[in-house]
Amino acid sequence: MENLKLYLAFERALNFILRPDIEGVYVNDPTDRGGETRYGISDRRDGVIDGKTDVNGDGKPDTRIKDFTREQVAQIYWRDYWLPAGCDQWPDRVALFVFDAAVQHGVKKAIKLLQEATDINADGIIGPRTRRAVNLADQNWLLTRCIVRRSRFYAEIIKSKPAQGKYLNGWFNRMEKLTDACLEIIDNAPSTTRG
Repeated sequence: MENLKLYLAFERALNFILRPDIEGVYVNDPTDRGGETRYGISDRRDGVIDGKTDVNGDGKPDTRIKDFTREQVAQIYWRDYWLPAGCDQWPDRVALFVFDAAVQHGVKKAIKLLQEATDINADGIIGPRTRRAVNLADQNWLLTRCIVRRSRFYAEIIKSKPAQGKYLNGWFNRMEKLTDACLEIIDNAPSTTRG
């Protein structure tokens, strides 16, 4: 049963990310810091700008960005984003929020945003203090704080790189859709049992 809940939480998050109005399309905008991207997976994520990325986890680019399948993307997101961002340890609303932040900003930044929202040292590492702070917090309060913190991060991006300002409306549209998706999770049950 626990594995089923975890799978359902991941599938819900993946379905959100793969929506056409979130990350579910192919783009190659030269001013986008991510570069060539499909389903939110950037050519730059493996450190080599060659139109390919590592799907099987061996550290070598093996699949063209344009040719990704949903199954390959799910494999990458599970292995490189969902688990490293601790989404299997958070209540479902928080897991969805953190997963989306990890996809857009990287795993370490997603964890830091979560830590900043809980007022603990933001080191980007999930330890006992992070788990305790997240799991003891009122989840509506925490979600609100995460949204505010991420909105401030968008402002920081634009302040340091003004050309990125052209994406601001899209970022806030994404935040609105993410907030709605998080709030649609009625029971807000944890993905896994926490001790």
